Amino acid sequence: MSHPVHPDLLPAGVRAIELAPGMPGLTFHHPAFTATLSLYGGQLLDFTPTGGRPLLYLSPLARLEAGKAIRGGIPVCWPWFGPHPHDPSQPQHGVARTALWTVSAVARSDDGFHVKLAAPHHAELEASLTLQLGPGLDIALTSRNLGNEPVSVSAALHSYLAVGDLRTASLSGLEGAPYHDKLSGTVAKLPLQAWQFRAATDAVVQHAGPCQLHDPHWERRIAIGSSSSASTVVWTPWQQGAANIADLPDDGWQQFLCVEAANAGSDARLLPPGGSHTLRQQLQLLAL
Repeated sequence: MSHPVHPDLLPAGVRAIELAPGMPGLTFHHPAFTATLSLYGGQLLDFTPTGGRPLLYLSPLARLEAGKAIRGGIPVCWPWFGPHPHDPSQPQHGVARTALWTVSAVARSDDGFHVKLAAPHHAELEASLTLQLGPGLDIALTSRNLGNEPVSVSAALHSYLAVGDLRTASLSGLEGAPYHDKLSGTVAKLPLQAWQFRAATDAVVQHAGPCQLHDPHWERRIAIGSSSSASTVVWTPWQQGAANIADLPDDGWQQFLCVEAANAGSDARLLPPGGSHTLRQQLQLLAL
């Protein structure tokens, strides 16, 4: 297939590529960083500061093929998070992860690049994604109801944050927050100290403020912000879970933690006719 974006329409530092047959993408080269975006899924796969380690984890076993979600980067879960609320035959986490998005705009500034993507419509809903690349990441997912009836939307920016070793990492800023443990089906509160991980975790945390992922192995922190979100999803499959995931190496669980800006569970948003909602996440690399 020919690339859907003509190279003459791209600013300096942006190149149209094919990640795999039928999988168009864009690469970004800036003095401060490089990045890779897949138009399949509207998914940022990589953001790496010059001379540094990647901000995002991409599984070396990720499947780049139609109908399969890409394991890593920042998958877009939309217009539902988790299983479909009424139809179990529908795909997990919605349709955006396996749709081919279109490029609405690409621009370059001194700081980096601004990109806007549009997803195919789903029933009466449409989605657009805005990415500001550099010096950190700022990603915004906007849902619009084009129909005549209210529609409920849940979503997540499913960020796989790279770490040197999850066993030594910790997540601060969520202390004492209530959460729904999706593995046990229970509701509890997080401890009053930084969250350290010792087992598989799949939690929807009722939390709307900033948090930080501390990574002593790589001597850095990742500052995580969000807006228009009252829920943060935290996920690691840990060792046993990773062994059951075909597109993740057995030791891959040690190299990431998913911390997701979300509208999940009771934080789903009801859009009136003509209404819209924008879910946003900001990621910034900092020294320890």
